[in-house]
Amino acid sequence: MIQILSWNIQNGEGVDGKISLNRIADTIFSMATPDVICLQEVSRNSILKDNTKPDQLKQLSNLFLDYEAFYGPAYDVLRDGESQREQFGNIILSKLPVLSSFNHILPQPTNSSFRHMPRQASEVTVQTPSFPLCVITTHLEYGSQNQRYEQFKRILSIKDDIDNLSINPATIQENSPYAKLERSNKVVICGDFNFESSSKEYGLISSYSDKPLIDSWTHLNSNLKHAPTCGIFDKKQWSEGPHCRDFAFVSDNLKNNIGNFIVNEETDASDHQPIVLTITD
Repeated sequence: MIQILSWNIQNGEGVDGKISLNRIADTIFSMATPDVICLQEVSRNSILKDNTKPDQLKQLSNLFLDYEAFYGPAYDVLRDGESQREQFGNIILSKLPVLSSFNHILPQPTNSSFRHMPRQASEVTVQTPSFPLCVITTHLEYGSQNQRYEQFKRILSIKDDIDNLSINPATIQENSPYAKLERSNKVVICGDFNFESSSKEYGLISSYSDKPLIDSWTHLNSNLKHAPTCGIFDKKQWSEGPHCRDFAFVSDNLKNNIGNFIVNEETDASDHQPIVLTITD
């Protein structure tokens, strides 16, 4: 049994405005003992609301000592007058051996009518006791449906690449970058997608492939509305009230391995709620 936790921690800022990665860690371990932890909105040397510029990769690595950290920055810049580079993105922490990792920069089609920022998806393949498993986590654009649509389409194309490589691997390989890279076609894609299940973006799941992704929550709760993952505490930002923007999708070849799916609807350590997906052997 493998537990995968996904959470948009918003730099560790709680609904009370306080920034605490210790509180994030305490919440995670009170909820589960995950094998893989996927966190979105993790910054390095970026000015936060409390006017600090922490290295959250270092802080999280120290809080999760039993895990190996794989950080995927959506950007890496040196601001004017600064001596340290600023990064912002997602992190995957794994207790399981990580066979490979990749960082995917997502499309950013734009005009000048809305604010936006670079987005990315982090990919690792871990070795479970039974099989290699690919885990991808992401945080899609908030302010533009067009960007979200193109970003999610790109993630689906990454899954297609993985599927095609598993069927048609390179026949000529050498010791070097040409050697075989482990990328399992058993895939979990989780994170803050910033869309709802009624959206055009969500509709890509069923229309993009002949083997569409499986929404873990819907697979287990076919007659129930998604449990809310944001808007529970912050009614100012989310005038629509509690709703779901955080999902865990799995490839078709894993649908019989979906054990359970838990949403923590009680923590205010971040306005988003952590979700935990269990994959059985």
